[in-house]
Amino acid sequence: MQGAINILDVFTLSFTNTLTIPKRNPVKTKHIPPLFLSLLLIPLSTLAQLEVSSFFGDHMVLQRDQPLPVWGKAAPDEEVNVTFRDASATAITNEAGEWLVKLPPVDLGEPASLQIKSGNETVVFDDVLVGEVWICSGQSNMDWSVLKSDDAEAEIAAANYPSIRLFDIPRRYSPDPLDDVEGEWQICSPESVAPFSAVGYYFGRELWQDLEVPIGLISIAWGGTRAEAWTPFQKLNSNPAYQQIVAEYYTTTDRIQSNPNLEATMQADFDRFNEQIDALSQNPPSPEASWFDPKASFVDLVSVQPGEDFLEDTNGLVHVRNVFTLDEKEAQRQGARIRLGQIDNYDVTWINGVPVGSTGPEVENARQTFREYKIPDGILRAGENVIVLQIVDVRRIVHFGHNIDKPEIFWPHSKPFALSNGWEMKLISDIGRRPSILANEVNDIGSYLWNGMVAPIVPAAFRGVIWYQGESNAFRADQYRTLFPDMIEAWRTAWGRGPFPFYFVQLANFSDREGWPELREAQRETLSLPNTGMAVTIDIGDPDNIHPTNKQDVGKRLSLWALAKTYGSKQANGEPIPYSGPLLEETLIGEGEIKLRFDHSNGGLLTSDGGELTGFTIAEEDGDFLPAQARIQGREIIVSHPEMNSPQDVRYAWAINPDANLINGARLPASPFRTDQRPFTTEM
Repeated sequence: MQGAINILDVFTLSFTNTLTIPKRNPVKTKHIPPLFLSLLLIPLSTLAQLEVSSFFGDHMVLQRDQPLPVWGKAAPDEEVNVTFRDASATAITNEAGEWLVKLPPVDLGEPASLQIKSGNETVVFDDVLVGEVWICSGQSNMDWSVLKSDDAEAEIAAANYPSIRLFDIPRRYSPDPLDDVEGEWQICSPESVAPFSAVGYYFGRELWQDLEVPIGLISIAWGGTRAEAWTPFQKLNSNPAYQQIVAEYYTTTDRIQSNPNLEATMQADFDRFNEQIDALSQNPPSPEASWFDPKASFVDLVSVQPGEDFLEDTNGLVHVRNVFTLDEKEAQRQGARIRLGQIDNYDVTWINGVPVGSTGPEVENARQTFREYKIPDGILRAGENVIVLQIVDVRRIVHFGHNIDKPEIFWPHSKPFALSNGWEMKLISDIGRRPSILANEVNDIGSYLWNGMVAPIVPAAFRGVIWYQGESNAFRADQYRTLFPDMIEAWRTAWGRGPFPFYFVQLANFSDREGWPELREAQRETLSLPNTGMAVTIDIGDPDNIHPTNKQDVGKRLSLWALAKTYGSKQANGEPIPYSGPLLEETLIGEGEIKLRFDHSNGGLLTSDGGELTGFTIAEEDGDFLPAQARIQGREIIVSHPEMNSPQDVRYAWAINPDANLINGARLPASPFRTDQRPFTTEM
């Protein structure tokens, strides 16, 4: 909480009837009057007892048209008065010194000061706006920054929005609810927006452009985390279906409490490992000359294939070698390049003893970076050539040639030379498994992130929540069908203000994660909760990247739900804003066919590419799902199969990376769905 005085701040106090508590930046002074030295003899606790939650600060945005809770600590049984513009309210602290004041609702207006007084102490926050406040929460795709997203340079340079304010809550876990957070409200600028949530920022920018009111965005996200970690313990503990989650909570809490030095010890081991990896990554020793001798004999090399994982549970330096033969014409071609796909994690690539390219820890998300290096003219030779990949791995497995058809050397306007076969590898330096830090072991534990990052800002006033999460629960998608709605309801219960808007992102298309179709279905089912909405993204993901970088469209699609459902905004022609793609409304089973009726057709059902419908499968009772014939007929789609007389069920876009093209007139994609009730394969 804010409001504590440090010793230098004491010297800036004046002997008046009111003691002004300095804010974060202490006032500097060049001269200390002798009279002030007597203050050194006064215990600081008697000088500064008023504290205000760190959620409040300069440049913040208060939610309009709602009662405004302000809270903190002071001396027991003290009166605390809070004033903002013409609104004022008072409370008396309890025995623990805790206080909470609720200002009456305030409306838009010029920036003003929020003033908190208790006895002779005062805390003042300046440049406080009133507008619309949203929480932006979830796992890594919500945490993904503007800096790492599409068109980052241009987007960051243009991010001068003084009326948009950003508050990023740092990662923090706790077995018990905490009473305060760290963080600082910042004015949206190129400097402040770069590390901020891209989905959150693009969502907020859309609101600002339509509503023309101040926007406050609160980022509360942590990559790789499960929904149970964001759920209050009372909700988890009240449902026997979550007994495994509750048991993990108790086991982890006992482990932490029984070893007070656990976090520090694990961090020290982790730091030592990183020092070794950094040394290898930044300056790997050059391969011995024999590695570049095509005739050299290595008895300890192991055959490997491009695109395949190898050396599990190993971290360190690996050499991968390939000998290939070029004819005279190929060797003399100019402008050669080598394409190697993704390499896990860092590499230096050598050809015939010359380094031709490298990707190291200075490259953000290096393991997702596709390697393509220029080969200087004169390096390739007629006859046998040798490639050596020096790979430094820090993620337990090694691979190269990942997510491409095959590694190859290619030239402008010439046929490429495939490097598909003959790869061999040797482990050069093994530094063991990467140690874990405690945060990465407990950030999935039930309630730990709710306690550390969300509970401390209850009961702050805000309009609603946007949410992007689910990837880490896909292996238990069936459980997510109840867990996710329970989490939403628990958040709403904690604030005690009814079903505030909760809009979430359905998982995007991807190519490498089982359980995603079922998780998407669990998300679709969650729309049965009041005041929820779902942004469908199966058309804007990246099959090769679990973190698709097009966050602009994600933020925009979430904003459509908010603008239409929360604010009632209209299009320029006065018509309601389309905010959802087609959602299955009704299923009619006929002879040899199934009719599907959709809500949110918004100008008619269409295909995104103008071709035939794709993505539909059909099955008879308990039969296999087979590719279906599907055609659009008004608001309906007729689905059939020439060999099925009695079809019973249809699925659409039921794949990790679906080939599906149904959209509406607003060009918003249809959600994946199923009409059957077959058991999920990811029950636990």
